[in-house]
Amino acid sequence: MISAHPYAYLVGDALFGVVWLALFFLRKDLWRELLAMSAIGGLLAPFALIYLPDYWNPDHIIGQFPLGIEDFLFAFFIGGIGSVLYEAMTGKMHTLCECRRVPRRRIVGIIAAALATAAVFVYGFKMNSIYANYLAFGLLFAYIISYRRDLFWQSLASGTAVALLMFFFYQVWIALYPGIIGHWWRLENISGILIAGVPLEEILWGFSWGMAGGALYEWTRGISSISRVAQSR
Repeated sequence: MISAHPYAYLVGDALFGVVWLALFFLRKDLWRELLAMSAIGGLLAPFALIYLPDYWNPDHIIGQFPLGIEDFLFAFFIGGIGSVLYEAMTGKMHTLCECRRVPRRRIVGIIAAALATAAVFVYGFKMNSIYANYLAFGLLFAYIISYRRDLFWQSLASGTAVALLMFFFYQVWIALYPGIIGHWWRLENISGILIAGVPLEEILWGFSWGMAGGALYEWTRGISSISRVAQSR
């Protein structure tokens, strides 16, 4: 079967790529976080396979393969964007306290636990993969906040920023590819609620990732965010 939208996913990635590059060039002080979280996102891209049976079925430029370069690009871009968007929008800067740095084994452990949580609810309890993903991000968020309560409001603000980015991204993308939501998304398996044409679950995914990812790097390295005015004093 010939793909109906063979380049749509790649074009979507390019739109996120523009945002990623803007953050890269405008906030050089955030390069380390941006690149580190993008790399982690790229490494976790194969986890996107969990969405195929019950959430969506996108086209790839390489044909009927379940995982494509588009999945890696999206995970790379959104991984970095979600981690620094809050700082970029508010003009916040980092201050480092090595005394709060987290051991690598604990970082790997909680990320593995979050992935395992999603897998258990999808394959064990037959929960739709997108909702199981919310639980995984929620677990990650709760764990981080239990150690770093100072990151609570930053995490919520980060989640809101990424959710808004997802919404506005879809306004552009849907205009380029009318009807693609009904073609790719399995709306019968989810709420079916569309906000200006955007599946509610996509906006909630952006919020949940921004909430967890917006605090992950700061928690691992013992970083706090302060305003540039405070930094200059």
